[in-house]
Amino acid sequence: MSVVDRAASVVARHSRCVVAAMLLLTLAVGAGAGMVEQSSTMNALATDSPAIEKSEYVDANFSARDENTTTALIAVHDPDGNVLSKESLVRSLRLQRALRANATLNATLADERPTAGVANLLARTAIANDRTAGPDRQRVDGATASSGPSSPSLDRQIAAVEAMNASAVERTVGRLLAPESDLPGSRAARRLLPRGYEPGSAATNATLVVVTQRTERPVRIGAALSETAIDGQVAARAIAADQSGPERHLAFGHGLLSQQQNQAIGDSLAVLGPVALLFVLAALSVAYRDPLDVVLGLVGVVLVLVWTFGAMGWAGIEFNQLMIAVPLLLIGLAVDYALHVVMRYRERRGESAGSHDEGSHADGSHDETGTGGVRAAMTTSLGSVGAALVLVTLTTAVGFLANLTSPVPDIRTFGVVTAVGIVSTLLVFGVLVPALKTELEALLESRGVDRRLRPFGTDGAAGRLLRGGATLAKRAPLVVLVVALVASAAGAAGAADIDGEYAPETFMADDPPEWTERLPAAVEPGEYYLTDNREFVYARFESPDKQVSLLVEGAVTRPDALERVATARAAAVNASGTFTRAGGATTVATPLTAMRATAERNRTLAATLDDADANGDGVPDRNLAAVYDAFSAAAPDTADRFLHRADGEYVALRLRVPVVGTADHDAVRAELTDVAANIETGKGDDTATAGANGTLAATDANGTPATVGANGTLAATAGANGTPTATTTGANGTLTATATGGPIVQTEIADGLVSTVTESLAVTLAVLVVLLAVAFRVREGSATLGVLTVVPVLFAVAWLLWTMTALSIPFTLVSALVGSISLGLGVDYAIHVSERFGHELDTGHAPVQALERTVVGTGGALLSSAVTTAAGFGVLALSLLPALAQFGLVLAIGIAYAFVASVFVLPSLLALWARYGSRAPAPDARAVGAASDD
Repeated sequence: MSVVDRAASVVARHSRCVVAAMLLLTLAVGAGAGMVEQSSTMNALATDSPAIEKSEYVDANFSARDENTTTALIAVHDPDGNVLSKESLVRSLRLQRALRANATLNATLADERPTAGVANLLARTAIANDRTAGPDRQRVDGATASSGPSSPSLDRQIAAVEAMNASAVERTVGRLLAPESDLPGSRAARRLLPRGYEPGSAATNATLVVVTQRTERPVRIGAALSETAIDGQVAARAIAADQSGPERHLAFGHGLLSQQQNQAIGDSLAVLGPVALLFVLAALSVAYRDPLDVVLGLVGVVLVLVWTFGAMGWAGIEFNQLMIAVPLLLIGLAVDYALHVVMRYRERRGESAGSHDEGSHADGSHDETGTGGVRAAMTTSLGSVGAALVLVTLTTAVGFLANLTSPVPDIRTFGVVTAVGIVSTLLVFGVLVPALKTELEALLESRGVDRRLRPFGTDGAAGRLLRGGATLAKRAPLVVLVVALVASAAGAAGAADIDGEYAPETFMADDPPEWTERLPAAVEPGEYYLTDNREFVYARFESPDKQVSLLVEGAVTRPDALERVATARAAAVNASGTFTRAGGATTVATPLTAMRATAERNRTLAATLDDADANGDGVPDRNLAAVYDAFSAAAPDTADRFLHRADGEYVALRLRVPVVGTADHDAVRAELTDVAANIETGKGDDTATAGANGTLAATDANGTPATVGANGTLAATAGANGTPTATTTGANGTLTATATGGPIVQTEIADGLVSTVTESLAVTLAVLVVLLAVAFRVREGSATLGVLTVVPVLFAVAWLLWTMTALSIPFTLVSALVGSISLGLGVDYAIHVSERFGHELDTGHAPVQALERTVVGTGGALLSSAVTTAAGFGVLALSLLPALAQFGLVLAIGIAYAFVASVFVLPSLLALWARYGSRAPAPDARAVGAASDD
């Protein structure tokens, strides 16, 4: 007797003890379910990503003091008015006062300039120009003397603007926003205006108010904000929405994104949960046609989820958007396990009906050791299907654990949680539910209730449908195989066109469809505004989270370093995705632009820059270390944003390139990566001239070829025609440049998602082939039967990838899982078919008969499982999150493909195997071949 048979005997004959033990274990594991926390942010950052590494380097080394902050943007929009009018500016200041007065938001605000807008800069300008406000200032302001005129309170700012007449406000705004303005805050004010603003005008229909909050640590791409920061942004948005006046206030921030995602998850589950439950209930009712089995199936599903969430709680794993797929997947697998156990039990009870009376007692009960007894039937059926369940559990769990190869942490976590859930499914439906069913069946039988029920799919339309697979296998197996191969080849070819896509906005909820308005108030979705707000803000304004950094490392004090920076800036300005301000003003900031701006108000730095400019082109090209020192002394906070020094040496520079929020990230990466490459090569340097051979020749101000300095920065070498060419010598003389930042990181993650799918599929496939070959060799004596079992699963995956191509569905953080899920579910279906076929052959049935018994007996459970699982995933198509809606649609289609491949393609493969590749040709093996020739 095998281990599975012995375990089946224990479950069936000691069912009460088994139920008690499993319930106690459920209580222990399930206690952790209450510890599961919900997270709105997914950790999609690969630990070994170069872009991530450089982005973290920039965050750590190019930040001024107190840079642990995050911002929320409030766009003030009056389509038919002027947000720079006196009345609108006063309302903007009052909005800021209301924001700061809110306790929830105020607890998170930065100490310096927690809120900022054009109105503040106007008010400061007016106060600075007010020469007679000395005694009155203290009366109006109420601030301490330490506040000083440079940081007047909002009350004083409001009073100052209210004291101005409309004409004075218009004149001051015009001066402040003029392109040539030298007023303090002029550049900052222009950054708060939309791209369509006309330079120097005192009128525009939109502007920004920036809210700055403190964070415990630098805000990393993809990292979650604290709950207090999220609550603060939610409060800010509510306050802005309540403001009076003609202006609309459109808020956007990562805290709001987190809040909206949490709300969308809750609203989606509130709507989809009951729908999914109804689908499952309906499918089980049709399949079982028995209330007891339906209830047992639902109880088992709930217990599987309790076990899985309990394990997540004990392990401290948070529930995020990606984890929504876990319960749906486990519901599908749980129903599949339950159907196979119940249908095999019913088959066994039906087969033993002839000997039913032999084990009957006078009181109507049945002998437990009799062939027709409940416990004997459960022992036999669980023993026969148990091996398939164990094999399915092993292969499916291993398939999901293959996600451990992914560089994306959340995908790895998903694989582990799913594997734990699959093992839980085996324990619940392979141990607890069969034991519980045995007790209830025995109880009902002892009271004279006949519990012999027909398995689903053995008759009616379902039976005729399922027999089609066996008929095709008998009549035209080669034709079936050729058609499947051609379709799969086309699918695999089309899969190469699937792109990756990653952005936090992928999980922003759309406006709920109209039909949700008719739902009960308890489950009616809330308001979703962020998609429109994001589009408005990103299309018009410079956004802090859409910045690319060009990180330059190495010999940054070499004479041509700033020349290369200047050339790179010109190229970055002309890049298609670079943000330009009103009137085409450039926004690309570099150490050189920051130095020049500082030099306008610092004569010492200006003199240093002039002295370091040997060729008079306005770019320092000698003594750069001294230039950097002077810059750091003149404006330390500004210098910290562009220069990095380690161990007393300058080791890195940074160029900041704002990007249009709605620009294509792939194009941005391509263009700015080229700019970074040109920094390394010196391509386009103004101080370089081309030799006859096309190389670059370094010259000094007089045109003399440059020679190597003491630090080994540049060496003049002769080209093929004797022309001096610029080369770099020594490890300390090289420059490396890398494009990084939010848009670059997101494209790298998107590329990683594509490679994740490829790698996980390859690993999963290799593991499945080995496991199934070994398992079928041990059980059926044929490793080739195990390998053959994987083939239709590959067909189904290829068809699914083609479908994604046809529907233009990219690989997102969620849809990147379709490959492993499809393999996991597909191999589940295929194993049941192959295992049943081998079992039927072992019991002496001819291949033709074995195929029909397989597709009718096992196919009924597979059909019920496929319908239930596809419905479970299909309801995700109604999700408020677009990424999840696509995921649900694709998986529902994938499950249908897996069923078709297992029931209609695999039988033809098994027929060919029985004819040509069977471990020991059966006496009637020719029957399959003969039937195929009919």
